[in-house]
Amino acid sequence: MLDQELIAFANHLADLSTEIAKKYFRLPNGEIAKADDSPVTKADREIEEIIRAEIEKKFPEHGIIGEEFGTKNADAEFVWVLDPIDGTSSFIIGRPIFGTLIALAFRKKVILGVMNQPINGERWIGIDGEGSWLNGKKIQTRNCREISDAVMCASSPFFFKNRDEEILKKLSKLTKYQHLGGIVYGGDCYSYASLASGFIDIIIEPGLKVYDYAALLPIIKMAGGIVTDWEGNDLELKSPVRLVACASKDLHEKVLEILK
Repeated sequence: MLDQELIAFANHLADLSTEIAKKYFRLPNGEIAKADDSPVTKADREIEEIIRAEIEKKFPEHGIIGEEFGTKNADAEFVWVLDPIDGTSSFIIGRPIFGTLIALAFRKKVILGVMNQPINGERWIGIDGEGSWLNGKKIQTRNCREISDAVMCASSPFFFKNRDEEILKKLSKLTKYQHLGGIVYGGDCYSYASLASGFIDIIIEPGLKVYDYAALLPIIKMAGGIVTDWEGNDLELKSPVRLVACASKDLHEKVLEILK
């Protein structure tokens, strides 16, 4: 069982992120473009700064991997993985489907994940070997076994190039809403939380960094879902990865056949 002190500390970090996100939401907050042209705001930087400071004060021996300020002591036994605002574009345009992602890995395995949505007052938490919860209520993925019954999501079609684009089109045509395009775009971490809560069945992404997905692994897995790379391998703390998340084992196997 995960130490209750660590669970409480992760919730404390999420509380701190809530205060900062609310302070800047729907206000000018210094948006700039990073080297890869993705946006970053004052809120992104301030959230990660305060979370890192709290970790370094409480657990100086722990490692940290963060989107905005890099990696420190990544070979430590315990490593925190942070995305201060996943869905920065949604944050910038005032759309409350972004979230702060906080993960804790022990010996390279993620054992705790938090997805905190401060504006809606929603917090998902997954604890390895115990379960997943939304605001204290246990959650479960939908028992969807057929692609034809599945609701599918992805961040954006622009991330799928060449063969990946063809795979996206093929899967989309097989899903529940094929006559409407077969896929819902956008949502970032909120889509993964929705999958864990039983409202989405498939998510595919052709390239994610470790801070994009680490916190979501135990949330989905402990709710009954499956997350792997496109070859069906378990995800480790590495970047980039081609990720597929599914609501059930049967569905996952059928999606993998297409991805392969």
